[in-house]
Amino acid sequence: MSEQTKENQKVSRRKPAQERALHKVELILESATRIIDQEGLDGLTTNRIAETAGISIGTLYQYFPNKQAIIYTLGQRELHEVTRKLVDTLREQSSQTTDDQARRVIRTVFGAFDGRSRVYRMLLGHALTQGNHKVLDDAANLIAGLLTSSGIQLNIGSARQLSKAEAFVLTWAFVGVIRAAVVADETSLPSEQIEDALLTLIQRYI
Repeated sequence: MSEQTKENQKVSRRKPAQERALHKVELILESATRIIDQEGLDGLTTNRIAETAGISIGTLYQYFPNKQAIIYTLGQRELHEVTRKLVDTLREQSSQTTDDQARRVIRTVFGAFDGRSRVYRMLLGHALTQGNHKVLDDAANLIAGLLTSSGIQLNIGSARQLSKAEAFVLTWAFVGVIRAAVVADETSLPSEQIEDALLTLIQRYI
């Protein structure tokens, strides 16, 4: 048997193992998400996650050393997904009015599109209380860059590019509201009112 054939056999054996590992990780993360949605972070334990995922606790520990590692991974994924949606919204300039684009940005930030806003809010709040501001700050810097390059939709087919100073002020005012809303009483600050107030802010600013 040639060396090349042996190497190909190793690769073919490794690929299913990698796919199984990825499947297990996704299963663990999805199970943790369901528990957080139903019971909050206080109800999340590694034993509960393993039980919900239908795996042994030993298998779970092969992929995550503790509950905090799972929460951190979920938080990173949620924030990166929100950032991706924001970038897509800001880059889509062909069929939106200013208000349409602004509302999509606001709703994306608050996780309104996928119906998992409660999980997103809890994970973001946990990250911020743990001092993990990096992903949110990175997202803000990315959005500020897009506002200076792509701009904000004014009319269909046209946009207004913001200066660096304008993009900085608008983006960080927005981020400040997000951070405050995460720890605010949801009953006293309904998301619809926050959305309307943010929309007014954007309209008047541009």
